[in-house]
Amino acid sequence: MSGPESARAAFQAQDAATVLVVDDSPVIRLLLGDILSAAGYDVRLAEDGAQALDMMKRRRPDLVLTDLNMPQMDGFSLVAAIKSDPNLADLPIVVITSEETEAKRARGREQGVDGWIVKPFEPAELLEVLWRLDF
Repeated sequence: MSGPESARAAFQAQDAATVLVVDDSPVIRLLLGDILSAAGYDVRLAEDGAQALDMMKRRRPDLVLTDLNMPQMDGFSLVAAIKSDPNLADLPIVVITSEETEAKRARGREQGVDGWIVKPFEPAELLEVLWRLDF
């Protein structure tokens, strides 16, 4: 095996990193869960930022993948809460959203977001962003 297949096999042989997916759309949560599980990640799913924070108190993920527009606690509020918590502040965060404006991206960078993926996306694009983060 060589190329992408061997890299993927080597990645899957490692301990599975835990990704917390935060999105209010059940369809998007399931889609992301399927993509990430197939790539060897341990996936946890949350409906919004409030539920995600509660889950992180019980079990810290290795990465957070979050939408921006959600009820109760949106993605920017979630990022701010994570970055202000000394136990979570170093977590890599990737935003996956339909928001494409430079102002939103700039706000994300200012808050410490590590990656930005615009919906709709290709599964390979998502995995490439996560692999580049090397978490």
